[in-house]
Amino acid sequence: MQGSDPARPEVDPMVLEAVKSVRDRFGAAGLRHLVTLAQDELTRVEQAEAHLAAIDEPAQPASPAEPLDAADTQAWLAYTEQAPDEDAERS
Repeated sequence: MQGSDPARPEVDPMVLEAVKSVRDRFGAAGLRHLVTLAQDELTRVEQAEAHLAAIDEPAQPASPAEPLDAADTQAWLAYTEQAPDEDAERS
């Protein structure tokens, strides 16, 4: 395969060719720029992938609150309810 590197078989030949082209045309300074730009791009791509992964994940159910005590609820309702005749007296 043209452009393949036996020492780095996992690297796509297109990537290898791009690096060699920068090296041959711009030397060490060009490779430094390439690395810097690639690191910036890597950060952006990883953030985008993480954002997309979060969208695809099903929503996590909210952790259940303390179980409600029915007796507490009934006591609160009894405390706050007004008798119908009390409403008439206030009007």
